[in-house]
Amino acid sequence: MAATRVSGQEGRFMFAVLATAVEYELELRAERQAEGIAAAKRRKATGAMLPGKKTGRLAQSSPAELATLRRLVDEGVSVTEAARTLKIGRSTAYEALARR
Repeated sequence: MAATRVSGQEGRFMFAVLATAVEYELELRAERQAEGIAAAKRRKATGAMLPGKKTGRLAQSSPAELATLRRLVDEGVSVTEAARTLKIGRSTAYEALARR
């Protein structure tokens, strides 16, 4: 494929068209980012979490759930398996066990 040189008015026009497309894309990206930040702030304010995320789960864990975690680990079940059973993250389970 041979490269063609564009100069003069055609080159300025092509540059203007491409610059406009890039500017439009940047504005779209900034708008989407602002919407995402606003949505995250709303979720934080209401206490809602993203689907599949377990952040903040320890504060929502009941004393019975924490007792079950401790009992399972004391019975010899691995922390990973106990966390899966209770549907909490491993790090959350380790943090709860450290609070004993």
